[in-house]
Amino acid sequence: MSKTTLLMLAAMSATTLMGQDAKQIADSLQVPTELVGGDKLTVPTVQGATVELLGADYEQIIHADGTVRPVISDTPVNVNFKVTKDGKEAFSKDYEILVKVANSTATGNPKPQVIPSLLQWQGGKGEYKLGDEVTVAFADEMPTKQALIIAKDIYQVLGGRKVMLKKGEQADIRFTLSKENSGAAAEKEAYTLETTDKGITISATTSGGLFWGSRTLLQILKQTGGSVPCGAAYDVPRYEVRGVLFDIARTPYTLKDMRDVINAMAWYKMNDLHLVINNNYIFLEEYVKDGHDPLKEAYTAFRLESKMVGANGQKLTAEDVWFSKKEFRDLIDYAKLRGVNIVPEFDTPGHALSFTKVRPDLIYQGPMGNPGRRSDHIDAGNPETLKFVGEVLDEYLQPDTELGRPVLEGCVVHVGADEFYGDAEAYRKYSDGLLKFVKSRGYTPRIWGSLTHKPGKTPVESEGVQMNLWSTHWQDPIEAMDAGFKLINTNDGHLYIVPFANYYRMDKNHKWVYNNWRPNYVGNSHIPAGHPNLIGATFAIWNDMTDLKHSGYGMYDIWDVFRGSADVLSQRMWGTEHNPDSFEEHRALVSKIGEAPNINPLYLRNGDAPVSVTPATLPMQLNEEAAGPNYHLTAEVELSAAPEGEEQVLLSGPEGKLIAVMKDGTVGFRRNDAMEFSFGGKLPVGKKVKLELIGKPQSTQLLVDGKEVGTLTLMNYKDRDNGWKNRTKDLRSTFILPLQTIGESFKGKVHSLRVEFSAPEAK
Repeated sequence: MSKTTLLMLAAMSATTLMGQDAKQIADSLQVPTELVGGDKLTVPTVQGATVELLGADYEQIIHADGTVRPVISDTPVNVNFKVTKDGKEAFSKDYEILVKVANSTATGNPKPQVIPSLLQWQGGKGEYKLGDEVTVAFADEMPTKQALIIAKDIYQVLGGRKVMLKKGEQADIRFTLSKENSGAAAEKEAYTLETTDKGITISATTSGGLFWGSRTLLQILKQTGGSVPCGAAYDVPRYEVRGVLFDIARTPYTLKDMRDVINAMAWYKMNDLHLVINNNYIFLEEYVKDGHDPLKEAYTAFRLESKMVGANGQKLTAEDVWFSKKEFRDLIDYAKLRGVNIVPEFDTPGHALSFTKVRPDLIYQGPMGNPGRRSDHIDAGNPETLKFVGEVLDEYLQPDTELGRPVLEGCVVHVGADEFYGDAEAYRKYSDGLLKFVKSRGYTPRIWGSLTHKPGKTPVESEGVQMNLWSTHWQDPIEAMDAGFKLINTNDGHLYIVPFANYYRMDKNHKWVYNNWRPNYVGNSHIPAGHPNLIGATFAIWNDMTDLKHSGYGMYDIWDVFRGSADVLSQRMWGTEHNPDSFEEHRALVSKIGEAPNINPLYLRNGDAPVSVTPATLPMQLNEEAAGPNYHLTAEVELSAAPEGEEQVLLSGPEGKLIAVMKDGTVGFRRNDAMEFSFGGKLPVGKKVKLELIGKPQSTQLLVDGKEVGTLTLMNYKDRDNGWKNRTKDLRSTFILPLQTIGESFKGKVHSLRVEFSAPEAK
């Protein structure tokens, strides 16, 4: 082709671009499909328009100035550009550039399969095999508690081999800290893993990066039984926020539950645990319709210890399950050592029944779209409301005299602000004031995006504010991006789960999510993958099925919903690659890797040997580990007295109580999440009977002398369809059998007790 022809084609191309608007130009730029580490990405030029590099999803590899970092294996990176023409701006589509290894001829060990997948891997030859005694050396700067966590996990994964901590250069496994840093925001989580015939070395610029490296190492060891293939890995997340939301307000969970969640998140390198501290039953209009007052009767909870008490004597803190300030602070520290940041949410001005019960004088009285829910709307237009909510927040944002520091020190603080059906201008003014209040206390605030649905003249603070994009109806993602909010994809249609509901069931679509979901698509709205304001994504487990709709489920019943979503989404939040290629292969890898070390969320017992005792006296310390389903308890008991209103406990432990005589005289059980069930029947006094308790997932059955007695009933919540009585239909009554103490307060004799175990059926 002649030089003249090439010039003519270039001129024609320039003319074509000159006739396009900014968006058309942005999506038709001449961008290289491949670059080599050490190169520099040249920004395309277009006559009549200005083109700027907006950013890359892996800013650690293609920096803001276009510099390309050398890689150890070919790595795809998405970049975006901003085009300005005729005073109008547009962002480009995602341009994928494959950053290639310079002069690569290496052929070695294939990349180890872990979740999420390693970003880069350069295979070596052979493997390093750990012996019966394993030495581990930690960087001096690494927190001692974190080092001990890793050592304990190595010990557990290796089946109890001797693990020795040591100083110095020579060790089987070494954790080292480096000062090299590209300056990218997510670089603090990056790490390298290098294995030679001399040992295994994990390096990072922060202890957090070292911890992520330890998760990769442990997953490899779980699959191999004690060896690591030689080679080198460089791993870093695509986005800095990789989250899980747990609605702990509308269904109670224990501290043990939360610790298990934190460890499972860390296992998959997820780092943002959003805990909804207060909320209430959504469908308050059902109370109003049936002539009941939701302010007095509907379920609501505020899960933290608070000194706030209303003039009416109403306490803000929930009565069933709540965490002391020290417990919550300890949980935050526990999470931080494992790379997880806790984000507490205090939800107002909607979903605020806990607040309006304390201050009924502040219930919103203006016009609203859903008046049946008025009682949980605090008056956003009243200056007294912001003062009241600020007073509550200051209990946790300001230094606590007993703790010597703020309860929430170091946390991002979520201010809620979703689904307010009242006046838009009042909402905007309140949200702006609340965000500025949190910032004034030195914290980064986070908010639910709702400004599109609440238009008005009042500007709302956006600088340094994080926003969950949950509904494109309530918040247009592009408007939020342009306003300067830091964005977290939490799209309801793709990322919401409401356990046991017939809506919002992302957990039913794991295969689709694994194959198709992308963090930078919120519904049908595309956010540039490399836009600096897109900071990550979060999936959400909402407990809408509480109160009149509660079936009694607990953490055991939704563990697979949570964990099975985390293993899918961790890969999509951390990287772009499907590794393994198919969803079925991914699930097989999940099974190989198993649960995180040192947790037992399903209370599986070590072996199936039965427990059998004949207590000489009561109470008797059994001190056996608790048992999850499946189990069959058989006991011969003789009740000598049943004083009215006096509870008698037959079996107890941290997991709950099997109660021979509840306060109403019936047999039942109470779990450690405060869920209480009655079997409806009573034990006879002065008669020896054979009692059988059969525990299965979501089902617990009681037989007395071979027959069922009464009707199993959930005592905590009312049933609207059954005359507002306690619930008896479609119950999920999983009970973790406590085996610590027999006869804690039992009046009578336990002639014998035997428990047989079998593994739960595979799902």
